[in-house]
Amino acid sequence: MTQHNNLSTDAFWHYSTSLYQQPQAASLCLRLQDTAGVNVNMLLMLCWCLQEQQIVVLKQWQTLKAAIGHSEQLLVKHRLHRKAAKAPSHPEHHRYAELKQQELVLEAQQQEELVTVLNNLLVETSDIRGINASVVAFIHAYQLRDNEQAIADIRSLIKLALAD
Repeated sequence: MTQHNNLSTDAFWHYSTSLYQQPQAASLCLRLQDTAGVNVNMLLMLCWCLQEQQIVVLKQWQTLKAAIGHSEQLLVKHRLHRKAAKAPSHPEHHRYAELKQQELVLEAQQQEELVTVLNNLLVETSDIRGINASVVAFIHAYQLRDNEQAIADIRSLIKLALAD
């Protein structure tokens, strides 16, 4: 069945923070971000889609990825600044907690962009929870087909997301 989603920004944020707080989820997401260039919010959206049996095809992942291009640039720049400020010798070390909070605000804004675009896409639904073409399309959107570690990390994250 093809349909528009009716996902709210608050519901996706709640889902994301719940998943991210699970043991190993943050480390898997951050490793995929740091070593494979995968956007964490897109990973979390992949997990949500699998849980909700939504099939997002390659062109739709590319649309979602393009929609957050600008906010991703801002986040990367801010993240680098925040990481540098973590060092006690950095002139803005005293602002580290504030910079971390600002990064969360930027993450939430990016999630809002993703939800808005997803809700405007026509997506198929799957009969089987957790098994659909979204994963393969996601791997292709990030050109990870030959990256065994990234694929293993995505599998592990999906297992965490779908564990009941």
